[in-house]
Amino acid sequence: MKKYACILMMTFSHYAYSQCPEGSITSEQNLVENGDFEEKINSFDSDYLKSIYAGAGHYTITNDASKFSNQFFVGEGDGFYMAVDGAIGKNKTVWKQTINVKKNTNYFFSCWVNTLNIRTGPPAVLQFSINGILLDKAFNCPDVLHKWVQFSVVWNSGDQEEIAIRIVSQNPHIDGNDFGLDRIKFYECEEINLKIEENKSIVLRNVLFETNSALLLKSSFTELKRLVGYLSQNIDKTITIIGYTDNVGDKKSNQKLSEQRARSVKNYLIQNGIDNARITSSGFGENNPMESNETIEGRQKNRRVEFVIN
Repeated sequence: MKKYACILMMTFSHYAYSQCPEGSITSEQNLVENGDFEEKINSFDSDYLKSIYAGAGHYTITNDASKFSNQFFVGEGDGFYMAVDGAIGKNKTVWKQTINVKKNTNYFFSCWVNTLNIRTGPPAVLQFSINGILLDKAFNCPDVLHKWVQFSVVWNSGDQEEIAIRIVSQNPHIDGNDFGLDRIKFYECEEINLKIEENKSIVLRNVLFETNSALLLKSSFTELKRLVGYLSQNIDKTITIIGYTDNVGDKKSNQKLSEQRARSVKNYLIQNGIDNARITSSGFGENNPMESNETIEGRQKNRRVEFVIN
């Protein structure tokens, strides 16, 4: 279990967040080893130098960045992450790992970053890279302290089977550029296979919403169309839809949001020809979490919609 605590509370958000192509979703297996740095320096390489003290071009694996530099760095927690004292220069490898992939397959590559120092210079600029080829656009770390932000990109393997995946620095300034790196992930994008079983609660893994909203994202429609298809072919079946949230925010608001999200799925089914009389929707707010709300991934999984066919 990993959680973060700081002098000022850290916040978490999606900033530049890609998704697997329509009709697919990330697998459950992260191909990156030690992507959360709980095994310290194992399984990765870096152009930066491992050091217990900060200095341009140095890094450490820590749960408290002030141990790296008690003059400028802030960022304390009981989980480990990579704290980096940035250096000027383009395409400098912060983190690298070699992994095997399938040919002609889409993959989801992501990481979480935060900013550890804003006193001596601007936030760091980072970019994803595979086999020396830069992916998408460079991204800026947050311009405030203690805010963990997730960046991601989708990449197709083509005819490649072994690849070197990198997170590289594109820092244009000699000062500052000091950041934390954590939760590096590389997932295969798999075809959505909605397995429907009667009298069993099933999570709609690819049904997603705008932040703090009940508005369905377009990427949700592929999975929902399959549910519509099943209900259209089995007209004697009814469905119960249940919404849940994580524990961020107050319980009353979360309860309301969970009900609204379940109702959004219900409305989609009705709009696509399923009789209202066959559908029941409800919300249970932050109750019945699938995983701990102390982690980013746990909160993501707890924000969900489930259904039961009877």
